[in-house]
Amino acid sequence: MKAAYVRVVTATFVVPAVFVAAVLVLRSTWAPRLPEVVATHWGGSGDPDKATELAALTGWAVGITLALAAVAAVGAVALLRTGRGSHRAFSGLAAGIAVVPAAGLLGSVVAALDTSSWEQAGGPMLVVPLLLGSCLLAGVIAGLLAPAVAPRRADSEIGTESVGLAPGERAVWVGEATNGGLALLCVLGTTAITAVAILLSGAPAPWLVYLVPTGVGLLAALGICRVAVRVDASAVTIRMGVLGYPHRTIPLSEVTSATTEQLSVFGTGGLGVRLNPSGDVSFKCRAGEALVLTLRSNRRVYATVDHPADAAGLVNDLLRQDVSRAG
Repeated sequence: MKAAYVRVVTATFVVPAVFVAAVLVLRSTWAPRLPEVVATHWGGSGDPDKATELAALTGWAVGITLALAAVAAVGAVALLRTGRGSHRAFSGLAAGIAVVPAAGLLGSVVAALDTSSWEQAGGPMLVVPLLLGSCLLAGVIAGLLAPAVAPRRADSEIGTESVGLAPGERAVWVGEATNGGLALLCVLGTTAITAVAILLSGAPAPWLVYLVPTGVGLLAALGICRVAVRVDASAVTIRMGVLGYPHRTIPLSEVTSATTEQLSVFGTGGLGVRLNPSGDVSFKCRAGEALVLTLRSNRRVYATVDHPADAAGLVNDLLRQDVSRAG
């Protein structure tokens, strides 16, 4: 965890501070080529219309950048200490915003190079890309350096199901559910519907006419007649169909609890892979008891699998182990 604190401070404070140092080095190197007053704003025509003394601008830019970086670092450390985790996107955004004043100073300095007066400064076509590019570069570097730490779970949030996994023990659970009747219905149903349609039309048809709907039914059967689930110390993987596709791998860091629930045939949207308007996702090949995973986003993932209570118990035990290690 100490390494996480070091990385988050590096991302949110050290990166902007290094950028400030680089700007100061460039300003010092280019000092003989700079006027005492530099442009800080450009009007709609592209000509500079406001200026500030370079010394004052440098002081303000450096001070504000370091202050913003310090606030970002304190906030990031506070989130980490209180169990809310660390997010690379937040660190990158914070660092990118923090360097805006220093990037503005760099733009004014570059625009003023080899000019005798601020009115001769280069236009926004030079300053704006430099400003945006600097902020983007700092944000990307900070995002790469920052740790990705999931929010800490409260033990009370975890489900009550358990398989009695002791601290330090590891286990893997693999289960599946198969619906042979559904597979048979998909194949025979499409063929029967085609046969009835041909019979009602009164026109004879070659056997090849039956081949396409039968093939479609076979593909449907292969796609929805089986659900397989694997639970291990890192993730829950759910696979749909005989070929195991589509599938979804859910890291345990995204799960808050697991339980079971009785589903009807048309519950959660029907059979197959279903995405509900609420954001819940179901992998169903039959009605009956299903594994239910509650995610940090408060969305749920359902999987109809045999003996789901064992899978839910192992997920909850693994989550409790994570809480114990974090504590």
